[in-house]
Amino acid sequence: MKTNQVYKRMNNLNASHESPQNEPRRARGLFKLWDNLSLEKREEYSRFYNSGTLILGRVAASGLGYLTWLITARLFDAREVGIASGIVSAMMLCVQLALFGIGAAVIKTYPLHLDSPSRMINTALNLIATASLATAVLFLIFARAFFSELNVVSALPLYAFLFLGINIFGAINVLMDHVSIAIKRGDQVLTRNVLFGVITIAGVAVLPLLVETTTSIAIVSAWAAAGFFACLLGAIQLFRSIPAYSYTPAIEKQTARQLIGIGLPNYLLTLAERAPNWILPIIITEMLSPIENARWYAVWMMAWVVFLVPISVGQNLFAEISHHPENFHRPLRLSIRNSLIGGSVAAALVIVLAPFMLGLLGKEYAVAGTTPLRILALAILPITVIQMYYAVCRGTQRLREATITGLACGAVGIAAATLAGIHYGLTGMAVAWLATQSIAAAWAGIRTAVLMRRSDQASARIVNPPDSSSQRSS
Repeated sequence: MKTNQVYKRMNNLNASHESPQNEPRRARGLFKLWDNLSLEKREEYSRFYNSGTLILGRVAASGLGYLTWLITARLFDAREVGIASGIVSAMMLCVQLALFGIGAAVIKTYPLHLDSPSRMINTALNLIATASLATAVLFLIFARAFFSELNVVSALPLYAFLFLGINIFGAINVLMDHVSIAIKRGDQVLTRNVLFGVITIAGVAVLPLLVETTTSIAIVSAWAAAGFFACLLGAIQLFRSIPAYSYTPAIEKQTARQLIGIGLPNYLLTLAERAPNWILPIIITEMLSPIENARWYAVWMMAWVVFLVPISVGQNLFAEISHHPENFHRPLRLSIRNSLIGGSVAAALVIVLAPFMLGLLGKEYAVAGTTPLRILALAILPITVIQMYYAVCRGTQRLREATITGLACGAVGIAAATLAGIHYGLTGMAVAWLATQSIAAAWAGIRTAVLMRRSDQASARIVNPPDSSSQRSS
């Protein structure tokens, strides 16, 4: 009942609320033809623009990330690259642990806070910053006690300080992405990611010359500098997009309870969905070797460019369904189409160019990684089905079954990939991961079809309610 009331209130706000000083400023168009378009066409083009810029932002991050690791592979020893990529993976895992689903809650509840966006955004920002610091400290303690390769991050004070920094900056940047999605400004994600990538590239290229070291600490330092400046740009964008916004270092208890209450189920699903991506490099570093992890991380980074297409489209679909959960057929169809078209193009390019892209990192990267990368690129279809299923479940508050699906897929995927990696190397890991994703996609496709059918039946009952008088007479 409460969920239906929230949906009703959100739809009323979307239809009638007028508050120019608090509404996010939309990107200005250059063509007057926009004014002559129907509302439906405007929504379709706006959805395409926001999805497109968000995808470009994620692709830009991966593309610039590829250039970063290319330079890194050329300037640093493979072992140092493996240690650095393991630490970056640990940071991403810590960030996911710290989010508590608050980013998704921001997307979900933003229409409810148009009168006072500062209160909601500040509460989310301060919660995430505090949680990211706590998870980073816990990882440092864990690494010192149990790791043999990654314990370097806790052994050196400067390394520990940098690790804390990249965690805080990483968590804030993720929240900024969700705020940009909520206000339908995917172009902001694009500009932040480009800035982050450019600074990281400059850092890994220049720092070894300035500090005269080619250890992993120089790579992590570049990452920390990029995170700081990306956060600074995000703050500027926030103030410009939402004129009424003002920052205060405070957490409002009622808003915090609302965000965590909505976000926690989403958090469990996101954690189940994303954590395996960052756990595997840590396992590879510790159980195989940092050198093997350097090669796997390069492969996964390139495959991630393909996966970002359905992930980004799914996030936008979640935002659309959150506004209109009663009718999601059309946005779902458009999202599937956009994801398959964009993802298939990206997958084809990766499959064809795999030897060349990996070869730029070094001959050993191409030899070890070409086949695994091509196998991973084939996952565009199952990933699309899974991401659309997750978006539908998030938007319609059917999170329990999606979370169970994600946990099962993640646990089986980690176990299968680890065992396959020990016995068959990187190719075995890629095959095991593709197999688990395909099985999960089969289940996700069936469940999405069932949810669509139930939505049709519910809409039919609303449009054609049963005749109570005829029922009594019968």
